[in-house]
Amino acid sequence: MDHVAAFGIGSTNFRAAVATAEGELLTEPAVEPTRPRGLADQLVAAVEDLRAATSSDVDGVAVSTTGLVDDNAGEIRAFDTPSGETIDRIDVATPVEAAHGLPVTLVNDCNAAALGEWHFGARRDERCVAHVTFGTGIGGGVVEDGRALRGETGQAGEFGLLPVAPHEFESTGVAGAWEAVASGRGIPEYVAHRVAEREGADGESLGDDGSADGDAPTAPEWFDADSTAADVFAAADAGEAFAESCLDDIARYNAAGIGAVCNAVEPGLITLGGGVALNNAERVLAGIEDHLDRFLFVDRPALRVTPLGDDVGLYGAVAAARIERT
Repeated sequence: MDHVAAFGIGSTNFRAAVATAEGELLTEPAVEPTRPRGLADQLVAAVEDLRAATSSDVDGVAVSTTGLVDDNAGEIRAFDTPSGETIDRIDVATPVEAAHGLPVTLVNDCNAAALGEWHFGARRDERCVAHVTFGTGIGGGVVEDGRALRGETGQAGEFGLLPVAPHEFESTGVAGAWEAVASGRGIPEYVAHRVAEREGADGESLGDDGSADGDAPTAPEWFDADSTAADVFAAADAGEAFAESCLDDIARYNAAGIGAVCNAVEPGLITLGGGVALNNAERVLAGIEDHLDRFLFVDRPALRVTPLGDDVGLYGAVAAARIERT
């Protein structure tokens, strides 16, 4: 494989570029909204666009995607949408191969990201690298000595379902799932839960700092049903005490999740990616660092935000395709 049409597909964004097997991006990454129900058609059209955008011959397609992946069948077994809906069985390899005659490598985005870190990213001399993605959900991957930990059926790395949160929070049927409180989707849900708790049993409202204040509103002015994780971070950055309190709780859940990953696989390096971590790197990283030792049995690993940024999925797709063809 010399040149590959590489794709990094998340629940929200669909990224595409042509790259060499050495990880050089030959085209500027193109970004468009993901169309979950038309994903196969979106891929077919994007491959056509990429082939037209470069004079290099494209000899393969590499797809890093959110969801459960059946790489042998070339299908996404379960694709998560931003709303939390799951779409079953999206065949991506067959239509791409039929339209373009190119082989397709399909890999889960978080496992791909770990491969991207190993080959092109933050790894220095570590033997075992874990990557954790804080996006719409939370996922991850582990690479040891250049080989991805795949699990019995290729579904290893569902770190977001580690049960580190109170059991009243749930994601995809898992009680206490990490991503239910600390992902892009989970953070506003956690804050909404905290807002609901602010009214005591006697109807007394609590102030933004959690103290009793009969004149305080039952919810902070900056938060409503349409608020996002970005709104919570923005409020905390502006010094809003209730937002800071919520994010401090979430930092403890993040540290517990990272600690569970460490105790299970003992990585020498953990990298963080995904929109939540990349857009709030200092706060997310510092929060984990502050609380991590309480949850560790093994030695503390190096902890870094990925240097590959939003393109980590593209680099991971390229790494997966290179491994598959060697």
